[in-house]
Amino acid sequence: MKSQPLNNRQDPWKNYGSTPLVSDSVEVEDRDYVLRDHKDHKGSNWSAYINIVCVVAGSGTLGIPYAIQQGGWITILLLILSATMNIYANIKLIECLYKNNETRRISMSQVANDAFGKIGLGFVAFFFNSLSIGCPILYLILSGENFQILFKDNLGIDLGMETWVVICGSIMCIPFVLLKSMKETSWLSVLGALTTGMVVFVVLFTSLADLPNNRDNEHQLINLKNMPIALATVFFSYGGNIVYPHIEASMEHPKEWPKVFSLATATITIFYLLIGVSAYLTYGVTTLSPIYKSLPPGLALSTTIIMISIHILLALPIYQTAFALEIEDYLSINITTLAIAIPYFANVMALLGALGNGVLLIVMPILIWIKLFGWNSLNGWKEKSWVIFVLMFAIFGAIVGTIEAISALYSDMTNKG
Repeated sequence: MKSQPLNNRQDPWKNYGSTPLVSDSVEVEDRDYVLRDHKDHKGSNWSAYINIVCVVAGSGTLGIPYAIQQGGWITILLLILSATMNIYANIKLIECLYKNNETRRISMSQVANDAFGKIGLGFVAFFFNSLSIGCPILYLILSGENFQILFKDNLGIDLGMETWVVICGSIMCIPFVLLKSMKETSWLSVLGALTTGMVVFVVLFTSLADLPNNRDNEHQLINLKNMPIALATVFFSYGGNIVYPHIEASMEHPKEWPKVFSLATATITIFYLLIGVSAYLTYGVTTLSPIYKSLPPGLALSTTIIMISIHILLALPIYQTAFALEIEDYLSINITTLAIAIPYFANVMALLGALGNGVLLIVMPILIWIKLFGWNSLNGWKEKSWVIFVLMFAIFGAIVGTIEAISALYSDMTNKG
């Protein structure tokens, strides 16, 4: 049935938050899913805001300065543009969950199935699994580097990064076992957001204090050659929509999602601008990823490493869902083994950003919305032109960024040692 224009169809937002029970015996071919009532667990707008900031603004804060180093100052505009596209696409994504006014879908996979059938479901599943497996790999790489630096420089203990990756992988199992059957508690989210905020301000003040010692560092306005891989890192830094439907479902007032999500994304963008501009201003073309590798040794460096390590160990269980582990077992993949074999934070981050988030973050939510509601449901040619631009921009970034990231990662691995 052809979708009606927005002004002629029932308001898709009016049933926000309603998750009526359906029969447990619904057949798979009916494509209906059992929805549980979580009224006793509804959270405030503040909780949703903190959850979004905690999930998204973690490792991205460490990679944004390097992204600006790769693409030049123009990357700041890409950052703001990506934030705007992210807000637009993921408000559309949540609206898709309410296309059926009688029930609420609970994931992007379900609405992809509604829109494009098994092809859409398989497509989203592929990129979802890339992130479900890839993000823990990235976090284990980062945590292994962190503890190796921390213990070697401060205590003289050199276990090697590979050993620390194994240790962190083991530590990660504890919160995963405890939390895999429950929602992330509010205090974990608050702690994760606070650690990220501390990292931002420590790097901000440390890099500015170090500016007089780095006056001779060069800067670039634009570097076209590295622009795609810089964009891929930016995409990764806004990734998180695999959990947005669950965050929105937990809200007491889910109609407030557009406002809450926009505010959270704006906060994350401010974090990125504070840490990215200050670090690149000081270290210029010598800026490294993660950014703490550019900081002078001392208390600030140790504080940054400790804070981001705490955040990582809190964030890992979010991605290690039971479904991801089933896929991991099916493919005979062990994320700790992969993290040991591929210890290259910057290029793994870029690859995940291009391969996964470039598609899941921007492209798929918009295509799903268009399929479900119809092209003519967009608000005139201004919005249609915006959608065309966003899709072309994101697809180009995803394709070229993936190629460049794979090439850089291959170069890292072949030159290892």
